[in-house]
This record gives sequence, structure tokens and C-alpha cells, in this order.
Amino acid sequence: MPEANFEYQEKIRRLAVKIVKDYKGKGPESVKVKLENDSQVTVEIRGILSNLSEILLKEGADELVEEYWKVLKPYLEREYMEELIEAIGWRFTYSWRLCGQKQQGRTVIIQLNKSV
Repeated sequence: MPEANFEYQEKIRRLAVKIVKDYKGKGPESVKVKLENDSQVTVEIRGILSNLSEILLKEGADELVEEYWKVLKPYLEREYMEELIEAIGWRFTYSWRLCGQKQQGRTVIIQLNKSV
């Protein structure tokens, strides 16, 4: 992997860790950044659910977690969108999904796609 790509991936990884620390109070277990091509980046974050989300999921209150994230998502976008655009170097759309049902196996996959 060219050194420029590694530095780019590392810049995005550090920002993802910073964002998670902001709402959880500690960093995720691991963050992986994959450059799919010139217009797509995948960020995989393990162990990122907030402490409240973890408790709610453990108690079977999945619907409350969805409501909680409806509030948290706009907050994170307001706080970090410009910094993220600067780090990535282009405007983007994104999608995310939660994978894994076991507490220690949970991962959030975020797909960033370059806006046209």
C-alpha cells in the first residue's frame, strides 16, 4: 500500500476514534478503514455502542436504541461533518449498519460514498 494511502486511512481512523470517544467516553476496540476506490471508503468500528445502548440491547429494548440513535446521529453530524469532509477531501453521502448481535461481536459498518 502506498504511504499516502496509509496516511489517509490513518487520518480517517484517528477521527473515527475521536468521534466515538466523544459520545462513549472511551475509544472503540478497533477501527479499520478500507479504501474501496477513489470515491468510496468503508469504516468498520468494533465495540462502539454507547454504554446506554449496550444496556438497552442487553435488556431487549432494541426499539429504544433506534430512538436514541435518531437523536445522537444529528448531533454527531453537526459536530463532526465539516471535520470529516476535510479529512476525506470530498463531500459524501453515507450509510451505516449494525452487525452482530453478541455484545462483544458488535460492529458498525459505515460506507462513505463520494457525492457528485
